[in-house]
Amino acid sequence: MATVRNHATHKAALARKNRHVHADFRNRKPVEGECTELVDEAYRGLNTKRCNQRRVVDTLDVLVPAMRDHKLNSSEQQWEDFIGACRAHPLKDLLHQDPFTFRAYSKPRNYPGDAELLDLIYASEENWPIPKTTSLGRHLFSYTTDSPATNGVRARRGFVADLLDRMAGEEARPHVLSIAAGHLREASLSAAVKRKQLGRFLALDNDAISLQEVERCYGRYGVETVHSGIRRLLTNQAEMGTFDLVYSTGLFDYLRQPTARRLVWGMFQILRPGGRLVVANFLPGVRDVGYMEVFMDWQLIYRTRQEMTDMTMEIPQEEIRDISLFAEENQNIIFLQVTKH
Repeated sequence: MATVRNHATHKAALARKNRHVHADFRNRKPVEGECTELVDEAYRGLNTKRCNQRRVVDTLDVLVPAMRDHKLNSSEQQWEDFIGACRAHPLKDLLHQDPFTFRAYSKPRNYPGDAELLDLIYASEENWPIPKTTSLGRHLFSYTTDSPATNGVRARRGFVADLLDRMAGEEARPHVLSIAAGHLREASLSAAVKRKQLGRFLALDNDAISLQEVERCYGRYGVETVHSGIRRLLTNQAEMGTFDLVYSTGLFDYLRQPTARRLVWGMFQILRPGGRLVVANFLPGVRDVGYMEVFMDWQLIYRTRQEMTDMTMEIPQEEIRDISLFAEENQNIIFLQVTKH
């Protein structure tokens, strides 16, 4: 696992940034009613020396779904006011003892959902150590990395690893491209990768640090890296060859629909005949959405099944063999698969 900067160092670096949040909030109209009481109650539940794992679970099992319900039933202004109230509340500092919550909020790579953040989600499966933190931070980490959203991310990883293995069993040395590959952790679960049963396997990402980790972990299995953003595909300037599988698991959660359509078309164009593209995206209504937006400053673009299908609209119908949609076991992440004639 790539080295994660010390949690306390991150907190110190962000202290000055937080001052203006608190200052700005003093000039805002406070949020009143049940939602403020909810946050106060969560603070009382966690702000005790006797706080253990059971207490964390009991507290957040009330807070997290209630925050989602509040988001879904609020106007944009009401939700913005609630975010400001929560970030000015001392509960935020308690929750930021969780290395997972705080890394998302602090964004040390200057963008959300970076590869090291995802490695924190995979840590329990891989038996990786977590960053040093407090006893409360460890209890919070156990909770937040075992949530519906994070369980969906782990299932997403397993789905792609299984897909790679199935393809290697169905055809000789298929060529594969992963877009916004991050640390390519699905490769750790894939027998096809470790047995070098794939043909060319490219990991494309705009983060050079992430690609260094890919090279360190998977270069010996023949994985190649490409340091690039998605512009090469969007502008039809890709010179990487053609592939039997082109996939992206986390990128589309951040793309607006017009860009997503163009990227799907770009991915489709570099498929070989009979090849397939696979795109994953979070479904609306995930239980963690309120907590993620408030305390992690992590906003995603959620898509319905219809919106996933709509992303294929720039592909000529006669070039498509079939389109399929399916959700992972937790029903939080949906996959779009398009097969080329």
